[in-house]
Amino acid sequence: MMKGFSNSEKRKLKINSFGNGFRQLSLLLSTIDDAALTYRSKGDVWNISEMVIHLADLEATAYVNFRRAVAEPTEGIIAFDKDLWAEALPYYDQPMDASVRLFRLLRTSNYLLLKNISHDAWLHTVNYPEHGQISLEDLLDLYESHFERVMTEIQKISANG
Repeated sequence: MMKGFSNSEKRKLKINSFGNGFRQLSLLLSTIDDAALTYRSKGDVWNISEMVIHLADLEATAYVNFRRAVAEPTEGIIAFDKDLWAEALPYYDQPMDASVRLFRLLRTSNYLLLKNISHDAWLHTVNYPEHGQISLEDLLDLYESHFERVMTEIQKISANG
């Protein structure tokens, strides 16, 4: 997919893809009617609304973790148990509108940070509880791949709802 690009060009493409996350989420949500947002089949753990709330919580941790990686490299960063959070922070009772707005603000801020940090900052590593010592770029890849998995799941549920 990115064959023939330099590492710097690949990183720029990743950052731009990350920066388009809110637009992708907005476009997808605009195709889903309101009833489908809270639909849950027997096989679904979460409904679409709960997934969007989860994305906002994840982006909030990314906000802290990216900054920690830049300012305090080698330190530990935040990971959380998504199922515990969903239950303890009753995702099922929350409207997703505030989470959509929060996701937009946090994603924009995270994108601007990643777009503007120095080359040297990309060499920083952090201690991620589930993965050990990882680079800032690996951290970006983890957040982006998780976002893509959630988007795929939202598409799947909306197609079945």
